[in-house]
Amino acid sequence: MSQNSANTKKKLGLLACIGTGIGAIIGSGIFGAIPEAVNLVGAGMIPALILAAIYTICVMFPNVFASSVIPATGSFFLHSTKLIHPFFGVWQTLQGMLQPALIGVFATMFANYFVILFPSLSGHTTAVAAIMLLVFGVLAWMGNNIFANTGNVMVIIMLLALSVYIFLGVPHIDMSKIAFGDVFKGGVTLTTFSTAIGLFTSTLSGAGSVSQIADDLKNPKRDIPLTLIIAPAVVCVIYILMGVVTLGNMPDGALTDLATVGQNYLGRGLLTFFIVGGPLCGILTSIIPVMMLSCAMIQTSAEHGIFPKVVAKKNKNGVSTIVLIYVIALTEFLVLSGKGVGELMTMFSFVNTACAVPTCLVPFYLKKRYPNSCDYAGLKVPYKLVVTLSGFALVVSVYLAITMLIGLDTSSWMLILIMVVVTILYFFVRVAYIKSHGGNLLADLRAPYQPWEEQEAKCKAMNEAKAK
Repeated sequence: MSQNSANTKKKLGLLACIGTGIGAIIGSGIFGAIPEAVNLVGAGMIPALILAAIYTICVMFPNVFASSVIPATGSFFLHSTKLIHPFFGVWQTLQGMLQPALIGVFATMFANYFVILFPSLSGHTTAVAAIMLLVFGVLAWMGNNIFANTGNVMVIIMLLALSVYIFLGVPHIDMSKIAFGDVFKGGVTLTTFSTAIGLFTSTLSGAGSVSQIADDLKNPKRDIPLTLIIAPAVVCVIYILMGVVTLGNMPDGALTDLATVGQNYLGRGLLTFFIVGGPLCGILTSIIPVMMLSCAMIQTSAEHGIFPKVVAKKNKNGVSTIVLIYVIALTEFLVLSGKGVGELMTMFSFVNTACAVPTCLVPFYLKKRYPNSCDYAGLKVPYKLVVTLSGFALVVSVYLAITMLIGLDTSSWMLILIMVVVTILYFFVRVAYIKSHGGNLLADLRAPYQPWEEQEAKCKAMNEAKAK
């Protein structure tokens, strides 16, 4: 067998790519955002979800289009750094460093659902979460293919469990509980409604993790754009169905988890299947791609000089051991911090939405830098439409980020502020250090990315041949 054949077998196809994207979204969206959104705005979660889906589609387009023109592993970092300014690459690096906050959310939710099945562990949820993180840290060390193959099996099981929750719950819906006309009554404000939108936007955008592993895909120019559109569309429909069933069957009072709703109409056996196949599988499939995303973003930053080269050194499975240790260690710290799932989700949603700003700016620079490559984009969309949607998403991203920041408690936004200040100071120290050794980090970061330059040259030659 040739080396090329072996490499091809190791790469992921379209179905694996879409499965990874769906798994990344569903685990965080359904089992984390829905209970929190219901507590915030009640029946308002449905219009909040619809508006979040519209925004997500718009904010996806910049990354979808850019990835179809110039795909690359670590695209968020490279697109922002090479096309706009190194500062935006540093900001994307900060997002990667804070991504473990979302892994911590998943770990805590996993433990909460797990102890429902094993009540004797009810006083040890933190230990359950910590042990689960170590197990998946080992899986992470084994590389992206292990993650994707494991995740796709779980996605299938999870979709079956969600079907049970939805179709058996529909006949029991109490329509009097779904009063959309009362969205802004009972203490719901525009700020809380916007926060609910922000929670859903971050969860619907989970499919973006596949754009960070372009080197592991057989056909990234085709598979990444399709996944970034198909995965959120499929999940949005599931979200709406789950939301209606949840609202129509939930008991009075605050909603802590979806198992509380399911026990109203599911027998013990089906409820167990729902918990295992739904929340547990859903959360695990989210942890898998988010760990991939965190490692890929930090590794890409190290490969381009923001961190020492040793940080980017990968094992035989393509994973940086140092980066993985950092991700697991920070996640373990957050699990032990005592912050609730809702607060951690809002923190992550703020960072995720704020980091969408440079992504929305990318299309404005892309056509100028790589005009010929744009002519051969894998996604055939009018450039003016991409720019229009990017501009709309840019404005909404800024608004949602401000709204969620206002909603955070003092300790949370102070933690974010400290991370921002420390990262910026480190970057300037790193620049000075490299300069003292005869290098120029800023110039290196601004330098064109060679694979894109080679692609542009080929596309230019094709355009010139057509013009003859």
